[in-house]
Amino acid sequence: MVDLNEINRKLSVEIKHLNDFLKKTTTTDIPLINTLSSHIIDSGGKRIRPIVLFLISKILNNKNNIIESAAILELIHAATLMHDDVVDQSDLRHNINTANKLWGNDSAVLVGDFLYSRAFELIVEINREQVYKILAETTNKISQGEVMQLMFKEKIIENIDQYIEIIYLKTGKLFEASALVAVDIANESDHGWAREFGKNFGIAYQLRNDYLDYFGDNDETGKNIAEDLSEGKSTLPLIHSYVHSNKKDKDLIETIFNNKVVSDANKLREIFQRNNSDEYTLMEIEKYSNNAIQALTHLDMEDIQALVDLTNFCCKRSR
Repeated sequence: MVDLNEINRKLSVEIKHLNDFLKKTTTTDIPLINTLSSHIIDSGGKRIRPIVLFLISKILNNKNNIIESAAILELIHAATLMHDDVVDQSDLRHNINTANKLWGNDSAVLVGDFLYSRAFELIVEINREQVYKILAETTNKISQGEVMQLMFKEKIIENIDQYIEIIYLKTGKLFEASALVAVDIANESDHGWAREFGKNFGIAYQLRNDYLDYFGDNDETGKNIAEDLSEGKSTLPLIHSYVHSNKKDKDLIETIFNNKVVSDANKLREIFQRNNSDEYTLMEIEKYSNNAIQALTHLDMEDIQALVDLTNFCCKRSR
């Protein structure tokens, strides 16, 4: 399997320009903004959303506005992470203390707001009507997804389709936007394949996170194992297992989930494996990743190989 470093090497110029631009565009006269912005932007994120945009831009032979557009996506992503960490009371991300852990919730929320507003200043500078529309809808849907997840906090979701809708809004929409913006700034009119690619890629990406939360290595993931459990979040392995459990196992799942007993994560894993929920999650990841790749099949195979490699990497990664 191609690793992310190999993909990054092919995009080394674009990623360097993006990192330089992000540093420049988030520098202000206010030290606290600069400190927290640098912390979240430099905290070891994979830059997957910009990479999607860069790879599609290469397929479409476009170099116009790609750095600014990639920066917008990364700023929106960084803002959502800062707000997420406050809501979830997270203290660790990529093996680094979160901004709210180091500087408090007030600072994290306000600097998250700054990153959002800076992204929209850049959207104005690009001055493309369709990009306005894509990103306005995207940020609105992300917010809806966040609220839906909050409504189900500390509740076990029993409907898998409902859960997929939540993660599509919360995670998939920004990947979808990455693909759609790449197509628009290349002056292409066919957005359908990009929408399908981004949506399915984003859902598969989040489902891989769900799997790694229970079955990953915390040294690899940079997060605490069973962090979703500690935050009262239902994710696919738990939902599938709960729906397919006998009464005894359902009662045990409810007890562990309701009391957030992270030390009993091993017991949950045993139940998941009895119900083949680990395998089911992996099959769903593969289904959505295959759907993403299928959306590209009308394009030249040689052109799309890097995007196929990225999809395969993201759906089989260990962190």
